[in-house]
Amino acid sequence: MLSSYTLLTKTLVVGLLGATLATGSASAKDVVVPHAKGEIVLHAAPTKAAVFDLASLDILRALGVEAVAGVPQGAEGKSKFPAHLAQYADAKYRNVGTVFDPDIPALTELRPDLIVIGGRSSKAYDALTGIAPTIDMSSSSTDLAALTIANTRTLGRIFHVERRADRRTAAFAALVGRLHAQAGKAGTGLLLFGAGESVTVQAPGDRFGHAYDFIGIRSAIPAVKRSPSASARDVRPAMGSPEASALRDTQQKALATALATNPTWIFVIDRNAATGGEPSTITEKLAANAAVAATSAWKAGRVIYLDPKTWYIVGAGINALSRSAEETLRALQAG
Repeated sequence: MLSSYTLLTKTLVVGLLGATLATGSASAKDVVVPHAKGEIVLHAAPTKAAVFDLASLDILRALGVEAVAGVPQGAEGKSKFPAHLAQYADAKYRNVGTVFDPDIPALTELRPDLIVIGGRSSKAYDALTGIAPTIDMSSSSTDLAALTIANTRTLGRIFHVERRADRRTAAFAALVGRLHAQAGKAGTGLLLFGAGESVTVQAPGDRFGHAYDFIGIRSAIPAVKRSPSASARDVRPAMGSPEASALRDTQQKALATALATNPTWIFVIDRNAATGGEPSTITEKLAANAAVAATSAWKAGRVIYLDPKTWYIVGAGINALSRSAEETLRALQAG
């Protein structure tokens, strides 16, 4: 587990390296920005940015950056931002498509001086570079806290608000350190993921397995190895197929085995609550599962519902994760 001091020291080294690169390969006022697809050189702070990556949008709001001009409001402007990003649904921000499909004509008309993508929008990189300098904030890192700090520092350099980024990341690192200190003495944890009608277990190494390290709690089950390119979307078989039935059986056996470890704490991420596509019935599903109900965690009420929009939609946003860390810390202390 990383202490707040370790997190901050690690990212300070990254920041110093970035500064060295910038001064070594460009003029003193230029900012060299390495990203997932290469690097770009910015000669001034952007004044009109189109931001598709919601974690970056979260960070820019935390840093008080007002250069955001275009956001993915979705078809007919009906995209549902998390509550703390609801301001970006306002008509003063140009609707530039969705996080999956950028609206090229809208972007061309907007004429941004920077486009920020990541995760769901990263596949559009080649199409966007012809419109404006584009950075891809995607990362394969499983260290969510360190990634959040690094991305906050990067965006702080880009928009020339380094001091704000320093203060915000220092506070975040300290908060994560307090969470780790509490979670380190809280016993074991088990992360469950609800989607549709199913509830599955997430081990370290699974899609949301980085939650164990972020919280700082010891996993009740062993880590698993996954291909870097694998995801639930990549391997999901067709509904009603024999493969889908076999996968459900495997998942339910894994869930029963995990619950048999009798974890001290149960953590839950509810996809239905994140997307709003279906009513959330996760609590009822868990209560109806005899193996869940038999755990000491369930009996004692040691169940923490992680903010679904933060964990399923936003990811490495410093505001969203700070709030999630604070909520989790309070719940662990109360338990």
